[in-house]
Amino acid sequence: MKRLGAAAACGLLLVAFPEGARAAPRLEVQEVADTGSMPKGVSVSPDGARLYVTNFGQANGHNISVYDASLAPLGNIDLPGDVVESVLSADGSILYASNFTRDSVQLVDTKTRRVVREIPVGLHPKILALSKDEKTLFAANWNGNSVSEIDLARGVTRRTHPAGLHPRGMALSAAGFLYVANFDGATIDVFHGPDFADNYTLAVCPIPRHLALSPDERTMYVSCYHDSQLWALDVRSERVTHMVSIGKLPKSVDVSRDGRYVYSADYGPSNSVSIVDTTDWTETTYTVPGMDRGSGIAVLPGGRRAAVTGWCDNHVYIVGIEGSGGHPQETLAKIRAQGPHARCLATAGP
Repeated sequence: MKRLGAAAACGLLLVAFPEGARAAPRLEVQEVADTGSMPKGVSVSPDGARLYVTNFGQANGHNISVYDASLAPLGNIDLPGDVVESVLSADGSILYASNFTRDSVQLVDTKTRRVVREIPVGLHPKILALSKDEKTLFAANWNGNSVSEIDLARGVTRRTHPAGLHPRGMALSAAGFLYVANFDGATIDVFHGPDFADNYTLAVCPIPRHLALSPDERTMYVSCYHDSQLWALDVRSERVTHMVSIGKLPKSVDVSRDGRYVYSADYGPSNSVSIVDTTDWTETTYTVPGMDRGSGIAVLPGGRRAAVTGWCDNHVYIVGIEGSGGHPQETLAKIRAQGPHARCLATAGP
């Protein structure tokens, strides 16, 4: 079964705010630390005590940087190949990392920092999605135009599901629906049912890059890279309820644990982090000093701060609502003292 147009303007709620209406909370940069080359994604341990940054430009070593909650460096994890993204187990003991050049997913023991298993998947995996029971892991295969369904107990790919062109963002609901954003397809593939064998397609914005579900799983957020917007889709009706203009070329999005705030890392010339308050759909775009091409983002526990990576400047930042913590003045001074960085090639991928 295939359905198109569920994200059409029918039922769309556009929210306009009069001049002078309040914006979402103001943001500030609170911490900064060096990373490896081309820091791609960032994952936060369940207790918020550890941050893991995947450095795509670091081949065969130093490709995952580890930090504490204040971005004090705690060393590196050395893996063969080129790591793209990661996701953590519920207890934080296993870090699942997608490996772009090895066409695999590597399972890393976060205590020993060693690979305990490597599982072959499709061509050039990127985003990973872990099931609630942690028995199944999905990998979006960028150049394979497919999604690998991994049986973690057996350590094998159980099934490969055909997807659209360049699948990337994914979200997996507790109800058993897997949503896959096709970066160059302007669509989201939806897989469900026994063996995820049933599927249909939703038409969405051009270049949908990242997906995130609200904690109650009633809303799915889409970063619309081409249009520099955040879309909110009602999961039950599969209709767009809100479209919010945010920073330029939003790459990654994440949602606070209470569901109130949605943050985005903006890859375009705004070099920003955007925050949307879902209680009234107001938005603030904050240009992060020193950051060049926002890439990965992860909201910290409490929902008032987020870690964001700068793809071209090789740093990870903590950006938060003003007054929510960290060392804003010291961080700004540190950024200014670093001066300009070498320019890198800005691309839409990996």
